[in-house]
Amino acid sequence: MMARSLSMAGMAVVIAASAGCIVPRSAGYGFTAVPLAPGAADVGLSVGGIYQQETSAPQSVGSAVTTSTSRQTQIPAFEANAQLGITDQVSLNLHASQAGIQPGVKILVVKDPVLVSVVPQIGGGFVSRGASTSTTIGGGTTTAEGNGVNSFTFLGGVRAVVSLPVGLYGGLGYDFQYISQATRDAATMNVTTATSQAHNVGGAIGYELRLGGLALRPELAVLFTPLAKNQANAGGTTSDQPDTGGLFLFPNVTVAAVSSGK
Repeated sequence: MMARSLSMAGMAVVIAASAGCIVPRSAGYGFTAVPLAPGAADVGLSVGGIYQQETSAPQSVGSAVTTSTSRQTQIPAFEANAQLGITDQVSLNLHASQAGIQPGVKILVVKDPVLVSVVPQIGGGFVSRGASTSTTIGGGTTTAEGNGVNSFTFLGGVRAVVSLPVGLYGGLGYDFQYISQATRDAATMNVTTATSQAHNVGGAIGYELRLGGLALRPELAVLFTPLAKNQANAGGTTSDQPDTGGLFLFPNVTVAAVSSGK
């Protein structure tokens, strides 16, 4: 089940990267603050829809002021999360989203009756795209390479999750996100690299319904990017690009299999 979940999340990485200027995000939680017993596991797949919006800072050219906004809606969208209990207070955590894979550790810091856990995470993802065209004339075939794109994403941050005895849970988190996308022009072989350094702040609210070893967690995750600093490098020359801000909405339902452990 875990392999299937991560495979679906990997497909989402490729879909998001092909969208153009929309930056892939990691917003969903899919887990609560409740600790796992040693050896217990919690593996879930979150299914929902994504709405993303990015807006550039106003740019002045003479008397004209221009602001560009891009939007993207994706249905269905997937994220996945897996946990493995190490002690009564510490679990290994692995989150997969369209931004990549984020391993981390869930640490219980407050318990009875309200549970509070913190989850530091670090990770990222890589996408490579290329194209070629083959032409056959008579008995000869020629192949022309198209433009190639390599994109790398790094994520690092922490999430805090609070669970109430009635099943409600909520989370708050911060991620620093760095993206580098290198585009190689097939005609000139020149490489242009675009980089972005973003600060993502978000949270989620959800409810857990337990049915034996199965958990259902409807959730609404929201992510804000108040500032992303963008640059471009072409031919050894680096230039600043317009700053951008973003909004990411991910309403979803997580279906998780939970084992009791030792």
